[in-house]
Formats: sequence, C-alpha cells, structure tokens
Amino acid sequence: MEIFDEQEDEYLRKIYKWNVFGLILSWIIWWPFQFMAQPYFQLYATELGATPIILAVISVVSTITIGFSRIIGGYIADRYGRKKIIVYMTALFSLSYLIYAFSPNWKWLIIGAFLSSVALLYQPALWSIMSDSTPKEKRGKIFSLFDFLPKVISCFSPLVAIYFITKYTLVPAVQLIYFLSFISGILVVGIRAIFLKETLLRRKHSESEQISFKEAYKMALNFVKEKIIYLLLIGTIANVTFSMSFLTPIYSVYFLGVTEIQWGYISVLTMFLGIIATIPAGFLIDRIGRKPIFILSELLHLSGVLLLFTAPYMQLSVFMLTLVAVGLTSIGTSIYVISMNTITTDLVPLRLRGRVNSIIGLIISITSSLTTLAAGAIYSFIGPNMPYLVAAIAALFAVLTIILKIPETK
Repeated sequence: MEIFDEQEDEYLRKIYKWNVFGLILSWIIWWPFQFMAQPYFQLYATELGATPIILAVISVVSTITIGFSRIIGGYIADRYGRKKIIVYMTALFSLSYLIYAFSPNWKWLIIGAFLSSVALLYQPALWSIMSDSTPKEKRGKIFSLFDFLPKVISCFSPLVAIYFITKYTLVPAVQLIYFLSFISGILVVGIRAIFLKETLLRRKHSESEQISFKEAYKMALNFVKEKIIYLLLIGTIANVTFSMSFLTPIYSVYFLGVTEIQWGYISVLTMFLGIIATIPAGFLIDRIGRKPIFILSELLHLSGVLLLFTAPYMQLSVFMLTLVAVGLTSIGTSIYVISMNTITTDLVPLRLRGRVNSIIGLIISITSSLTTLAAGAIYSFIGPNMPYLVAAIAALFAVLTIILKIPETK
C-alpha cells in the first residue's frame, strides 16, 4: 500500500499542471460572463416580479438541491473518478443559462435555479481534482492562482454589464449576458474534456467499488466526526454570515440609496480588491501558516458586515461607505476560501475527498437555506439592516472557534 501511495504521489506530480492549466483556462473563458450577471441577478429577478421573500425562496431551492446533489456527486467522484462527471455536468449547467436568458417571469428563475443546482453535483469532483492537483508545499499558492488568474480577467467584466444596461436597459441586458454565459459554457465543456486528467488511480478506483453507497458514507461521516468536526462548525458558521448578507445588492440599491450604476462600480472595485488579496494570502498561507490567515479572513468579514449594519446611522457618503464595507467582506471572503480549501485538503485524504466535500456541502447548504429564509424574513419584517447584526455575531463566533479549536496544518 505504501508503494502504491508513492506511485500515486508521483503520478499526481506529473499530471497536476495539466489540471491546473485546464481549470484556470476554463474559468478565464467562463467567469467573465458569469461575473457580468452576478451583481444583477437580484435586480433582474425583482424586475421580473420577485420580492425579497421570493428571492429567499429561489436561494433556498438552489441551496437545498445543491446539498443533496453533492451527496450523489461525492460518491460518484470517489467511486468512478472526477473527470467525466465534471465534463458532463458542466454541459448541463451551461444549458441552465438558457432558462435564465429567456425567463418571462420569476417563476422560470426557480426552474433555472433547480436545474443548475442539480448540475452542480459535479462540485465534489471539481473540488477533489483541485485538491488532488495541489502538492502540499505549493498548496496555498495554487489555490490562490485558481482564484487570482480567472478573477483578474473577470474583475472588469461588470463594466461591460454596465455598458449593456446603459444601452439596452436592465432586463434585456441581463438576458443577453446569460445567453453569452451559455455559449462560453459550451466552449468550457470542450476545454475540460481535452485538458483535465483523472486523479483517482485505477487501484483506488477498484477498492472503492467494493464499498456500498451506505458504507462509503458511513466511513466518510466517521472521518468528519473524528478529524474535522470543528472545521465543519466554522464552515457552517461562516456560511451563516454569508447567507445573512445575501440581500446586499437589494439593501444597497433600494434601502441605502446606491444607484444601479454605482452598484456596478462597487461590484467591480470590490471584486478587484478580493482578487488582489488572494496572491499575498496564498504565499502567506504557505510561509507562515494556515491559521493566522484564516483568522484574518473572518475579522475582515466581521468588519464589513458591521459597517453595513451601522450604515443607516452614519452621516457619510453612501457610495463610499458601501464600497468600503463590501470591499472588506470581499477581501475576507477571498482569503477565507483559500484558507478553508488549504486546511481541508491538508486534513482530508484523497480517497475520501469527494464524499467529505459532499457531506460538508450538504450541512452547509441546509444551514444556508434556513439562514437565507430567516434573512429574507428579518429584512422584510424587522429591518433591512438587522441581518448584518446577526452576520456580525456569527463572524465573531467563527473567529473564536478558529483561535481555540483549529490546529495549524502547515
């Protein structure tokens, strides 16, 4: 077994550059169009008749479906391999953009959200192939490259969205962007089919085929409980913070008074800040350790949501205040993703990565769904800024848990 592990490590070191290149290239092509649409989805849905509660329902449908899809996807990734499920489900995900592009009302957006969430059953396989393709001594740097290179290309794409909105108005512009997302997604299918290399070796594949679905997940659950239960807790708490903040576009435009065009500029600038932060974060994670950077990510997010909570009471420029607040959360989120991925990869063995990722994803999805519904209700019935107070409390709890319970894995 030790000889096989050495052979496996040697094989992964030979092919990891192909996977890094293939994934980054596919994201460079696809993300610009996705990033154009992202800041405007809630505004687009609102124009199609959605209310804050309906937006919460769409989010819940998406997150619950993703959670259960990942359970199937995680098993497939650990039993049959990573590459095929990534390629096939990338194609299905791309098709879902056609529904978004031609939706006559908000009800069709729920159908699109459901279909795209089913397709995302490939996420455990995608995370596994990313993790399998990061040698430990380069792990922070490679995870930061996964984020940095595609996002640095994509960060100014919302400016193109602003141009489309100025020329065509909001709804036709966003529909055009979704159609372009479909076209670029089909191109990405071909790139992933050509460049990605399977990372689950044949012997591992054969061993995993002897384990039933039930036994496979029993093994993964035992690992989660024994080895990474506090990491799962932090992931869950952090996603409470993210979910409580999911109405930030609506909050900024319709409550704080930022214009649609200003929101586009805020999206571009804060995305750029998040991107810039990934490179030094990746190097620092490999150099000084995972834990200090992990703590920093949550402190930044805490600062951002506190600013958003206090924004209505502050006599400052709404545009600048929103820019700073969203900028802090953007930087914090970018650093959090790299830190979390690096620590999880350090702790989870290759043979369990698909299933463990799907378990974590399911628990986080359920929590996020409930939190998103709560955020929509709090926004509508208690106060638009109150979800950010809950988010701040959750972020503080996450900081304390990292300090007290997470070991250094460098």
